[in-house]
Amino acid sequence: MYRRIMEPVIVLVIAAVFCGIGLKGCEKKTQAAESAKLKAPEGYVLVEEDVLLHFVELPGEHFHKARENFLKKDTKAAAEEIRKGAAFLRLQAARATTEGKKGLVASVAELEKLANDVEKGTVTSAKTLDRTFARAHHALAKHHHLKAIEYKAKNDVRRTGHELKAAMVHLEHGFAWSGHELEAVSVKAIKDVGLLAGKLVEGTGWVAEEVGKAIEKIGQEIDKLGKLL
Repeated sequence: MYRRIMEPVIVLVIAAVFCGIGLKGCEKKTQAAESAKLKAPEGYVLVEEDVLLHFVELPGEHFHKARENFLKKDTKAAAEEIRKGAAFLRLQAARATTEGKKGLVASVAELEKLANDVEKGTVTSAKTLDRTFARAHHALAKHHHLKAIEYKAKNDVRRTGHELKAAMVHLEHGFAWSGHELEAVSVKAIKDVGLLAGKLVEGTGWVAEEVGKAIEKIGQEIDKLGKLL
């Protein structure tokens, strides 16, 4: 159903998903690519990595729609929403670290199987969807955490902040889908990381020592979620 994603530049095979939902700056990004004389094969669209970070909530939205349709017994619509969520993980896998890619690829396979099973009517409980979605968010959280480590090593402060924010978002969604409430210490850790991530993106109000601690904190919380799953 989906074409293979090319590396190292993210190739958007579901351009209609992004441009169709009103991506601000889509035209600007296209012009930038043209001015840089980047060319993609016919049927593909080149998209800068930073663009994907604006859609951190997208897979979660599709997962929620999938669950709603499943409960309405509209299995075809539910399966389609699951596949849309899986497509986003495919895009992220194209820019992931070696370790992060493994988790994303495994999650994509699980989501595709779930979509097929839902469509065939063999899934009888919404909890099956919940567990699969929790694992997908965990894979995304781990991926963004690893990218934050990568960008920190490159002294790319802004991208480190964006990746930490994304990791935090998927971590919270992962816990929610898992059915486990966050402990008070985890809530505080995530809040602290979120505040620092904002400072990193803005480029002010942070010190180098805080970045390493934030990356470590979010990594510990991601490990907690992994053990629960």
